[in-house]
Amino acid sequence: MSNHHVDPDDTDLRFALQIAGAELADAPPPADSPLGRLRLFAAANPGTVLTADHVRQALAGTLRVIPSDRP
Repeated sequence: MSNHHVDPDDTDLRFALQIAGAELADAPPPADSPLGRLRLFAAANPGTVLTADHVRQALAGTLRVIPSDRP
């Protein structure tokens, strides 16, 4: 889900996210975070469908962010 269409001043949304223990990010995640690694991997490997295994590797810090040599 993209947050490009979310009003940053939407207090109801911010409250709901706070209750859920989350926040609306204004910037991309750090490259060394699990989400940052997934984003870098996806950018380096366009057309690759991300799977639960990719997420597990990103969480473990073992996801290799190297462009695929597959066509």
